[in-house]
Amino acid sequence: MEALLVLAEAVSEGRITPDEFATVCLPLYKHYPYRYPSEEHYQAATELFYIADDYDSTGLGMPDLLNDDQVRQRAADVARRMRMLLR
Repeated sequence: MEALLVLAEAVSEGRITPDEFATVCLPLYKHYPYRYPSEEHYQAATELFYIADDYDSTGLGMPDLLNDDQVRQRAADVARRMRMLLR
Protein backbone atom coordinates (compact mmCIF):
# COMPACT_ATOMS: atom_id res chain seq x y z
CA MET A 1 0.00 0.00 0.00
CA GLU A 2 2.91 2.33 0.71
CA ALA A 3 4.08 2.13 -2.92
CA LEU A 4 0.66 3.29 -4.11
CA LEU A 5 0.69 6.12 -1.58
CA VAL A 6 4.12 7.29 -2.76
CA LEU A 7 2.88 7.17 -6.34
CA ALA A 8 -0.29 9.13 -5.54
CA GLU A 9 1.69 11.78 -3.67
CA ALA A 10 4.28 12.05 -6.45
CA VAL A 11 1.71 12.82 -9.14
CA SER A 12 -0.35 15.10 -6.92
CA GLU A 13 2.76 17.13 -6.04
CA GLY A 14 3.95 17.31 -9.66
CA ARG A 15 7.08 15.20 -9.10
CA ILE A 16 5.93 12.86 -11.88
CA THR A 17 3.59 13.46 -14.80
CA PRO A 18 0.13 11.93 -15.09
CA ASP A 19 1.50 9.81 -17.97
CA GLU A 20 4.26 8.44 -15.73
CA PHE A 21 1.70 7.89 -12.97
CA ALA A 22 -0.57 5.86 -15.24
CA THR A 23 2.35 3.87 -16.66
CA VAL A 24 3.39 2.74 -13.17
CA CYS A 25 0.02 2.61 -11.39
CA LEU A 26 -1.87 0.31 -13.74
CA PRO A 27 0.55 -2.65 -13.64
CA LEU A 28 1.37 -2.05 -9.95
CA TYR A 29 -2.28 -2.36 -9.03
CA LYS A 30 -2.93 -5.33 -11.32
CA HIS A 31 0.05 -7.26 -9.96
CA TYR A 32 0.06 -6.02 -6.35
CA PRO A 33 1.64 -8.91 -4.43
CA TYR A 34 0.21 -8.24 -0.95
CA ARG A 35 -3.16 -8.48 0.77
CA TYR A 36 -4.82 -5.21 1.67
CA PRO A 37 -5.23 -4.82 5.43
CA SER A 38 -8.89 -3.80 5.11
CA GLU A 39 -11.69 -3.14 2.66
CA GLU A 40 -10.97 0.60 2.98
CA HIS A 41 -7.37 0.06 1.89
CA TYR A 42 -8.54 -1.96 -1.10
CA GLN A 43 -11.11 0.68 -2.06
CA ALA A 44 -8.50 3.47 -1.95
CA ALA A 45 -6.10 1.44 -4.12
CA THR A 46 -8.89 0.64 -6.55
CA GLU A 47 -9.88 4.29 -6.79
CA LEU A 48 -6.27 5.16 -7.61
CA PHE A 49 -6.30 2.49 -10.33
CA TYR A 50 -9.44 4.00 -11.87
CA ILE A 51 -7.88 7.46 -11.86
CA ALA A 52 -4.94 6.08 -13.85
CA ASP A 53 -7.23 4.07 -16.11
CA ASP A 54 -9.49 7.04 -16.83
CA TYR A 55 -6.43 9.10 -17.73
CA ASP A 56 -4.72 6.45 -19.84
CA SER A 57 -7.56 5.57 -22.18
CA THR A 58 -5.75 6.25 -25.46
CA GLY A 59 -5.05 2.55 -26.00
CA LEU A 60 -8.79 2.00 -26.04
CA GLY A 61 -9.27 4.37 -28.94
CA MET A 62 -11.14 6.95 -26.89
CA PRO A 63 -10.16 10.34 -25.52
CA ASP A 64 -8.80 10.59 -22.00
CA LEU A 65 -11.61 10.94 -19.49
CA LEU A 66 -9.51 12.97 -17.04
CA ASN A 67 -7.10 15.81 -17.73
CA ASP A 68 -3.77 16.37 -15.94
CA ASP A 69 -5.20 18.66 -13.26
CA GLN A 70 -8.04 16.27 -12.49
CA VAL A 71 -5.58 13.39 -12.11
CA ARG A 72 -3.46 15.42 -9.68
CA GLN A 73 -6.45 16.53 -7.60
CA ARG A 74 -8.05 13.10 -7.39
CA ALA A 75 -4.72 11.44 -6.59
CA ALA A 76 -4.20 14.00 -3.79
CA ASP A 77 -7.61 13.09 -2.34
CA VAL A 78 -6.80 9.37 -2.42
CA ALA A 79 -3.31 10.00 -0.96
CA ARG A 80 -4.83 11.84 2.02
CA ARG A 81 -7.19 8.94 2.65
CA MET A 82 -4.39 6.39 2.28
CA ARG A 83 -2.17 8.30 4.69
CA MET A 84 -4.96 8.26 7.30
CA LEU A 85 -5.51 4.53 6.76
CA LEU A 86 -1.83 3.77 7.28
CA ARG A 87 -1.67 5.46 10.67
